[in-house]
Amino acid sequence: MKKVLFGIVTITALAVYFFQTQPHSAEQAEQVKPNTTEPSAVNKKQPSEDSPLQLVNELKKQISLCRDQSQQQSTKVQTLNQSLVSFFVSELKKGTSVYTLLKYSNLSKLNQRTYIALLKDAIVAEQKQQLNITSSLNELANWQGIEAIKHITNDKVKKLLKDLGNSSTAPPGLTINLPLDENVQKETLYALLSNTDTFTTYVQSFISIEGSEVISPATLFVLNADKLSLKEFEQAISSNQFTVNEVATAIKNGIPNEYIIALLQQVPALDAMPLYEKNTVLYNLADIAVSKFNLPLVKALQTKGITPTNEPGLFTGLDVAIVNLPKSGNLTLAPLDTKHTQLLDYLKKRGYKAHSGNANDDLNGNGVFFVNDFIYQQGAYINKQDNPIQYAYFSPIGKINNSALPQITEPDNSEISQLLLETQHKKEELDSTPSNCSQLFKKLFVAQKLAQNSDAYAKVREIEKEYGSNFENKLQEIDPVLVNFWWNTIDRRTSADRNDSVFRDYLAKKEFQKALEYSQTTPLNQTETNVLFFKLLENPYDLVPIWDNRTLPTPPTNLLRLSWLSLEQWQALAEAGFDFSITDIHGRDVYTQAASSSVEAVQFLIDNKIPTVPSKLGVDILDLALEQSYTKGELTPMIPLALQLVEKFEPNHLARVARLKMFYPKVYQQLIQLNPALKPAQGTKLNHYMFDNH
Repeated sequence: MKKVLFGIVTITALAVYFFQTQPHSAEQAEQVKPNTTEPSAVNKKQPSEDSPLQLVNELKKQISLCRDQSQQQSTKVQTLNQSLVSFFVSELKKGTSVYTLLKYSNLSKLNQRTYIALLKDAIVAEQKQQLNITSSLNELANWQGIEAIKHITNDKVKKLLKDLGNSSTAPPGLTINLPLDENVQKETLYALLSNTDTFTTYVQSFISIEGSEVISPATLFVLNADKLSLKEFEQAISSNQFTVNEVATAIKNGIPNEYIIALLQQVPALDAMPLYEKNTVLYNLADIAVSKFNLPLVKALQTKGITPTNEPGLFTGLDVAIVNLPKSGNLTLAPLDTKHTQLLDYLKKRGYKAHSGNANDDLNGNGVFFVNDFIYQQGAYINKQDNPIQYAYFSPIGKINNSALPQITEPDNSEISQLLLETQHKKEELDSTPSNCSQLFKKLFVAQKLAQNSDAYAKVREIEKEYGSNFENKLQEIDPVLVNFWWNTIDRRTSADRNDSVFRDYLAKKEFQKALEYSQTTPLNQTETNVLFFKLLENPYDLVPIWDNRTLPTPPTNLLRLSWLSLEQWQALAEAGFDFSITDIHGRDVYTQAASSSVEAVQFLIDNKIPTVPSKLGVDILDLALEQSYTKGELTPMIPLALQLVEKFEPNHLARVARLKMFYPKVYQQLIQLNPALKPAQGTKLNHYMFDNH
């Protein structure tokens, strides 16, 4: 299944908007097409009465109607939820505390997480009303100093607006993350300060910059603070007022504390709640400083009356610290640095406690579990046997039971009680509408003679248990798709290493020379290898040399992200010298991902004589091309390319051909005209599993 469009549009997308790229050549745009009757004609003719395809199409029609009904119900539920958010906003404006609103969560009949999420939306919405926030890019077109963003000028923003039809909103799914200009001139920074009327007007759109999800002249200036000397910075900001959002952005992005402390003098409302990034609900600057384990700044803020939040039932500064500790997977804490323990000790000495999943029970003495229902980020589990030192450190921490917050369980005469009951009644009416979508899906799988993914995984477990060490070959014999499901299982069992990494830090800071020197002397672990691979797909020219010069050429866990690349990105990788003969830890080559990307990507690999071994375990490109033909109901142009690469036809190929023969006989005829050897023997069974590229 085609993965969701890249959330972050990389160099290619930027080129579309901010540079003049050359149009694609006709040769690049040309697709390989089989010399057969036009496939779309297959679907123009109605299938015969009671044919397998007719049954499938009828079920799909019913499912479509069912989905429409479900979507209508979902829209109505969202409307009801939004009315609840609006009510919360009005209550917060009247001075009703978050603590009070939380007491009514059980009365709403919503699950706790949903109720808190809606309440958080209200907190953010109410706070946003106190700020100047816009989604219009017209603001950027007029800012002085916009060149602080790399590749951006006022003229380029105006051109972007023109390309969008003078609309300030982007096509769905488009996000552009732009870097700051590392060589920004001081004159540009001083120009940012001259945007008097829009200095703290925040543009929240599909364009973001490294370090902040919102853009304002004030944000851009603060992110470049250390480009000036401290004295220059202090003099420059002396005539401008900032908000807590700039301070929070500075803390998050590691701006030196002396600059932050100077900035505090120019913030009139230091106790306000920062909204420096989307949907963040940390109440004050001290909470942000705690999240970054910046103890000197926590102490500096305390002298100004700003201390970490300490509200049992909501969250405490100790909660914030614990959820931001480095984890090595499965909530297990990584080794702690001095900066972590010093801040934790500081909070403990001041009487802070942490919300716990076992406040009244130390998990039978086996460990402690910290989790906060309001923050809902990854907490921490410290096992006594596996981590006796950390257990000894964390077990004495004062604990707050997440369920300790008093709950109102019976309706009262309050407005919130009445609204929650009315909202719940409307939702119950919607839920009473009959829906048999799940049964229709089951019927569809039966009609298609396909197994669901859950059944595929169950089959893998069954074969693993029955056949022992040789079970992968048995999976391949049944269907190579099952081998891929097995590999997916292995990948999910393997936790990423979340420990701090010098190498990953070099990559994050774009210190590529240091990263190169590190990779030439120190073997990269699996997580570091994966991160490098992911990043080089976005920045091949800087990172391919690092990849090529690793002291130990560990393969990446998988090559999935290649399937998200455009042809231009495949070509950019080649121009940067990337070796496409790469395989992942399971031996899968690039053709599987190219087949999930585009016909042009596969043709590109063939033209560049990139090798493949069709006989290896797992699906090959012919399996995928045949499945694509079945899914689309027409012969995909991938078929002729696959036939160039796969000469020996296996039972799994013929099973997929038999599927085409049953459901799309005209597509089948087109296929065997290309190669009669693909004709399956009488009685060949259909494949029951379909490839899932994840």
